Amino acid sequence: MFNDFDENENIILKQLMKENYTQKYFDECNYIWKNYVPEIGQANVLQGELLRELEKLRYEAQNNGNMNWDKDFEYFCDFISETLCKQDIYSDDEKRKITLILKHFKRCGQYATYVLDEMNDDEIVNLDLLAYCEDNLYDIIADDIGFFQMKSSEPIPFVKNDNIMR
Repeated sequence: MFNDFDENENIILKQLMKENYTQKYFDECNYIWKNYVPEIGQANVLQGELLRELEKLRYEAQNNGNMNWDKDFEYFCDFISETLCKQDIYSDDEKRKITLILKHFKRCGQYATYVLDEMNDDEIVNLDLLAYCEDNLYDIIADDIGFFQMKSSEPIPFVKNDNIMR
């Protein structure tokens, strides 16, 4: 369950994790945040909801070590990945990178849940897998959302998911 990446995926992921990444679409993300992300609750615009969910994932990992991980965070990983990968503005390589990064976030959250439920602190095998806390991978996905905003600058309506509490 926690080693579900093939060798090539592990190599790519390790390269991405080492990369010093600087956002290219920070202004677009800032626009989304200011205009489409509400103070509480889900956004009414798809671009806002994508960024809101990503920042929830970042906050949970960086501030809580994924110790509050639940089905909502798993949904966020799947929703962001599936939504972005449906767009024809990304190459196949970019879609694979999006999928790989969000799959890693999900794997970390699942491992954190497993550790919390099943292990004592002295039994934890891989501390690095509990939560990805560096900004670079989150910034890569944020840039993908910013690029999406740039390419489809009109707000896309988003229907709130009543099953999501975060």
